Amino acid sequence: MFKTKEDYQLRYIYHTNQHNNAYLIELNLDQYDDLFNSWDGSALDRKELDPELSHFLERASYELPLKDKVELCFYLPESRKDEKMEADSRATIKNNFRMRQFFIDQDLKHNHKKTATYIVMGVLFLITAYLIQESQDLSLLISLLMEGLFVGGWVFLWEAFSIFFFGSRELKDKKKRYYRYLDSDIVFKYRK
Repeated sequence: MFKTKEDYQLRYIYHTNQHNNAYLIELNLDQYDDLFNSWDGSALDRKELDPELSHFLERASYELPLKDKVELCFYLPESRKDEKMEADSRATIKNNFRMRQFFIDQDLKHNHKKTATYIVMGVLFLITAYLIQESQDLSLLISLLMEGLFVGGWVFLWEAFSIFFFGSRELKDKKKRYYRYLDSDIVFKYRK
């Protein structure tokens, strides 16, 4: 049943749904409004998730392997059961994950623009440094300028490399984790 020691340990920490083998991320609530930011005055379908809940879900997502399914399970008092609020809450939670994916896409576009700008600047600095002719009259000043252009060019190229390979990778990983939540079931259970 358990593939690795880590899988065994996680199954001990997180309960699993026996029907689909998904990890259960379980939370106790007093009311449906506990899901959402109390400072957010927008309509329910536009409300932001509670910051502590967001942090908890993000942490849980990184604890669980990305290849495995997850299921959000919220426990409320039976006296609070309201099917319309249940459906609206599900839709709002999914909408929050879609919104976060949208902002990640915006950040990725911004990273791509910065990467392209840094590559162009780096190449221009390096080409300029190669094209500058040293002259005897201003050799110290020209040498300093050439060295500055070489260093600046390589710094720009390194920054482009860093953003493209490291910064964007983290964002893409986060986007996959939000997609997994979008694809997950959201279940409400009621306690007596």
